[in-house]
Amino acid sequence: MPPRKRAYTEVLLASQQGEVMKVGFLRKKGHVRRNWLDRWFVLTSEGLYYYKNRGDVKPLGVIPLFGCTVSEDTFQKHQHVLTCYTSEGKDYPIQASTRDEMLVWIKVIDETRLERNKRAADSLGPTTVNPASSRASSGAEQNGDKKGKQKSATVRAKSTQHDSSEESDDD
Repeated sequence: MPPRKRAYTEVLLASQQGEVMKVGFLRKKGHVRRNWLDRWFVLTSEGLYYYKNRGDVKPLGVIPLFGCTVSEDTFQKHQHVLTCYTSEGKDYPIQASTRDEMLVWIKVIDETRLERNKRAADSLGPTTVNPASSRASSGAEQNGDKKGKQKSATVRAKSTQHDSSEESDDD
């Protein structure tokens, strides 16, 4: 692929799918035939995209990073296999050419995944608990019913008496 087209493809990928973190050829185990095929992988801040060829613009698929875990897979008969496990229950076995390459991919995917999850949590904003709303209250108390308020006060008083009697048993 000419350098100009490659640069255009990388800019297009970055704009569509987030910042490009790592690229390279890996072997992916298919979900249907279960055979191993060479694929061009592009790790972005949004997911791990895989393509049939290096210059392709449209990905064959994407492994979402949100809720995903990645680890070395020692149960495969092939060497240097890492597997991405998604929150939907799908697994993606991927083979690198060397152990060092596999470990680098695991590290970069994990760092990207953690950063992605942190950004998603931050975008939700801080969660605060209103102490007044977390208190247990009866429906009658919310409606302003005096008997409901008296009943709640009686329950709290009994609870306090019960707690103080437990403390005296410890002596």
